[in-house]
Amino acid sequence: MGTLADSAEQAGPLLAAAYRERHPRVRVRVREADFADPTGGLRAGLVDVALTRAPFDTAGISVRVLRADPVGAVLRADDPLAARPRLRVADLADRPWFRLPEGADPVWSAYWTPAGPGGAGGEGPVVRTAQECLQAVLWNGTVGMAPLTHTPPEGLAAVPLADVPPSRLVVAWNRGDANPAIRAFIRVAAELWGAAAR
Repeated sequence: MGTLADSAEQAGPLLAAAYRERHPRVRVRVREADFADPTGGLRAGLVDVALTRAPFDTAGISVRVLRADPVGAVLRADDPLAARPRLRVADLADRPWFRLPEGADPVWSAYWTPAGPGGAGGEGPVVRTAQECLQAVLWNGTVGMAPLTHTPPEGLAAVPLADVPPSRLVVAWNRGDANPAIRAFIRVAAELWGAAAR
């Protein structure tokens, strides 16, 4: 199973317990990917299934949405905009935004850096993980985005972005793959989030 760090933190423990209970003989190995590959290694053939966040290029990949989370701008807590009830991307146009690694999925990059690469306030640092993004905001005043289901660490604040669509937590697999263990994983994930949505 491939994953991005934030996806594993938000969903991994619940999913792992449910899957182990129903399929105790199946061994699952986890591979954590960075922002260069939002498919969690699926596109590179390193994993069979991924728990990740859309949007990304889905050519040859099937996805099932588990939930949609609103997103917010991550700012330093002492930033004047951090006290606002909500923001728009245009409110942050003069700020440097973090940049994603060269070669990162263009659909993914367009979503997570809506002000364009680096933003208008100068180029922010390149980040590969959610933790690096948070550190760039804390140390450099860079703007980042995160699902509002995450509680920002001390010194940071997350302000809802009114004009950015929700981030979707998804399970993804290679289109046409009929492996029964993968199908079972997808079924367990869908059941868990379907029950949570009711």
